[in-house]
Order: sequence, then C-alpha cells, then structure tokens
Amino acid sequence: MPSVRVPHAVLALLLSAPPALAQTEPFRVVNRTQLAATALHAVPSGQQAWGANLLNQGPLRPGAYFALRPPERAGCRFDLRLVLENGQEVLRREADICAERTVEMAPGPAAPPTPAAPMPQVGGGDRLLPEIHRAPR
Repeated sequence: MPSVRVPHAVLALLLSAPPALAQTEPFRVVNRTQLAATALHAVPSGQQAWGANLLNQGPLRPGAYFALRPPERAGCRFDLRLVLENGQEVLRREADICAERTVEMAPGPAAPPTPAAPMPQVGGGDRLLPEIHRAPR
C-alpha cells in the first residue's frame, strides 16, 4: 500500500486551523466573586477604552455567567473588566479565549479552576452578543 506524504506547510496549516475557528465560538465569563457585578467590559487586548457595559439586562449574580461571541478577526486575546456592586473591579488582561473557553473572574492573582459541574452552552451571532444566565436559587 503506497504511503501518503503531506507537506510540512499543509500539516502546519491543518494544525493551526482549530484556534482560528475558536475565535468566533462563544466563550463564557463567570462571576466567581461573592458580589453581584453591575458592569462587564470585554475588548480585544491592547485597546485603550473599555467600551460599553455588556450587562444591559441587569446584574450578573455570583456564580452566573455571561456568554459572548467575539466578532470575526477579533483574535484570541481579550481584556476583561468586571465591576462589582461595591465598586471593586476584577480585571483579567490578555485572557486567551481560544484556549480558555470559560474565563472565571475572581479577586486575587488568578481565578480558580473551572468547576466540575457542566454549565449549559449558549449561542450567539457573529458579533458580541450578551446572554445572562442566573445561578439557580
């Protein structure tokens, strides 16, 4: 049986395709603080302004998540800002949303690992579309 030879350039292109596709898939921002968040900002890393507050449907309770679908060509790196009801800010710079589909926002140097319990997937369009999911009571 003859063997098939794949040029290295083609192989490299095939291996690099999944992260590019992941750029337009929704990612989640989880509030892992003890307080409700009144504002969430998500912008491609390096932008000077935070842009609009994405929480236009109300606060994001502790344990709840907000799903975003980045626009095409936005890249994988995002800066995230969560503003809590007491005015405290939780920042996450250079979050790689292609590698980390769930970004947990918690005070301190690093967010805790993703919990074992699965969270439901939410859809979106071809631009940043907010979805708020409240924690069960």
